Amino acid sequence: IFLLLILVTPPYLLLAKKCFLSNKYEVHVINNLTSDSPHLKIHCASKNDDLGYHYPAIYEDFNWSFCQPVFGKTLYFCHFWWNLKEKSFIVFNDYQFCVSDSTIPNPKNNCKWEVRPDGFYLEIHNTTGASSYMYHYLDWS
Repeated sequence: IFLLLILVTPPYLLLAKKCFLSNKYEVHVINNLTSDSPHLKIHCASKNDDLGYHYPAIYEDFNWSFCQPVFGKTLYFCHFWWNLKEKSFIVFNDYQFCVSDSTIPNPKNNCKWEVRPDGFYLEIHNTTGASSYMYHYLDWS
């Protein structure tokens, strides 16, 4: 029966569910704005996947996972709105660095972003140990 299921299931479904012959990646966007601030609105998407609009509460983690194709590239971008400010940028386009303009590899297949009043921070993993820190990646302006 298992062999029959494999034969009748389209290959792309088998690959998407298990990340067969590819790596699974996660993107996290955490609302680290002040508790008295207006709501944060987020819209994230890729070429093939619209994740919709989200309004994460303070300290809430909006996240998703996906399989990076063996022969291909995945790009996710997000648009953020907060307190008369807005910003759009790529949150994932590089399997090794999260974003291609970062200079420190991300060995964990986990891209963690924080939204703060002064901008957007990307988690960077120290190459000499198991620690990490949040790097100020972009301002709101």
